[in-house]
Amino acid sequence: MTRNAAYILFTRLSLAEDEAAIAELHNIYFYRLYKLAYSIVGDRGAAEEITNDVFVRIWERRSLLKDVASPELYLLKCARNRALEFLRSQKMAVQLSEDELHDFPLQWEVSPEQLLISSEMVRHINKVIDQLSPRCKLIFLLVKESNLKYKEVADLLHISIKTVEAQMSIALKKISLAVPMTFLHH
Repeated sequence: MTRNAAYILFTRLSLAEDEAAIAELHNIYFYRLYKLAYSIVGDRGAAEEITNDVFVRIWERRSLLKDVASPELYLLKCARNRALEFLRSQKMAVQLSEDELHDFPLQWEVSPEQLLISSEMVRHINKVIDQLSPRCKLIFLLVKESNLKYKEVADLLHISIKTVEAQMSIALKKISLAVPMTFLHH
């Protein structure tokens, strides 16, 4: 899904009671928002409730969506904010530290370039990504899977752009070092 498509769905929602648009938005973004919420609260049931609540709030405030410049980032921020509200209501710590981030598996979207990569190589790349620290993996996912810019990730996670750059550098270096060595020997 392109950012333009998300923008179109937001426009459809803001102009009319377009139930098909909210359903499409839910289908496209539910899992991504759920993973973010889960990485913050660490509870699957709560993460699901938080994610569904984000879509209910989007529906309730649909008339305000026409002014949103970056719908995807807006959805991610809504999920983050709702998860942090949940933590506050549970009287838990509200800091995104590495200890609080949980397993965040990377889901590869199929593209023409990725079709050329063998399934064995994809499994190996995912294994390398699984070995990244939770924060590094989360940042990598937001940049590579959600196509967010470094600044957007920094704003979303309340960290500096330099931290995002450093974590991406670590992730890309580990992947590039591990993959060629393994597959040159085959």
